[in-house]
Amino acid sequence: MKTLIILAHGSRREESNQEIVELTNKVKTLTSSEFEQVEYAYLEVVSPSLPEAIDSCINNGATHITVFPYFLNSGNHVKRDIPEMVNTAKENYPQCSFKTSECIGMIEKMPNYILELATKT
Repeated sequence: MKTLIILAHGSRREESNQEIVELTNKVKTLTSSEFEQVEYAYLEVVSPSLPEAIDSCINNGATHITVFPYFLNSGNHVKRDIPEMVNTAKENYPQCSFKTSECIGMIEKMPNYILELATKT
């Protein structure tokens, strides 16, 4: 089963965390053939953590997990922390394949999106 985990930083502000839940639900409605399971996780502050989300997804039948870092740039979390967690998951679950997507800021069309949003204000 192909699974997508949208990974955000996590916040003490509950409304920010709820935005990730809502985003995840919207992504779920858009995908049916690419990902059979779409979940969210947080890197810090709140649950589920990435390891908790991975454990849950594996227990629900995940065989391929893509982690999407919902981060704007490639700081320490994207370059160090997330890869370390994914590598640990690979060791713990050798029967599952793992992939980490680029962070949002590295998406090729991001300059176009910025201009599009900036002109709407």
